[in-house]
Amino acid sequence: MRAATTVPRTSTARLTALVRDAWRAASAPTRFFLALADAGEPRPLRAALAATLCVSAALGVLSLAFVRATGSDGVLLVWAASLAIALPVFSFVLLVGGLVMLRPAALDVRAWEVAGWAWTPAGALALSLLPAVVMAPGVSAVVGLVTFPIWHLIVVVRGVRALSPGRHVAASALYAIAVFGVPALLMVIGYAIVQGGP
Repeated sequence: MRAATTVPRTSTARLTALVRDAWRAASAPTRFFLALADAGEPRPLRAALAATLCVSAALGVLSLAFVRATGSDGVLLVWAASLAIALPVFSFVLLVGGLVMLRPAALDVRAWEVAGWAWTPAGALALSLLPAVVMAPGVSAVVGLVTFPIWHLIVVVRGVRALSPGRHVAASALYAIAVFGVPALLMVIGYAIVQGGP
């Protein structure tokens, strides 16, 4: 099964192809990345666009969960605020994710393709958890936030292994530390500082 090898002409066809490829990256990453390698030129901007759409969808569902859990309204306002805060941070994390895989995986520009497509499980989880968020917002949000990093790292490992066999362990470990470990440590340190303040 090949990834999108031809560029559709209409905006609707392009969006449909992007969503289809996002689902393939999340659901069958090994086949997807092998097809990407066969397709020719790397397209990291396309991967970044898919990642941005998926992260935006996930933020929308998390915003809905927050609004439902707190009994408030204004989901669009919460979503807009979360996008304004999270998307710049996400852009930096996406950049760093590609950088840390660049040398250990010997992927050059394809490192950013792997990093970008690895965020597509956020969109898949957002759509699958949307009905549950209406009924049980807190539990659904926790399930999504716990499941996402695992699924994300599975896509990274399989992507690096498909594109650069034999180099996936070190590259994936560095990626996990940079994208999840360091931010988690900074959050813990920040929380400890806030709690220890006057």
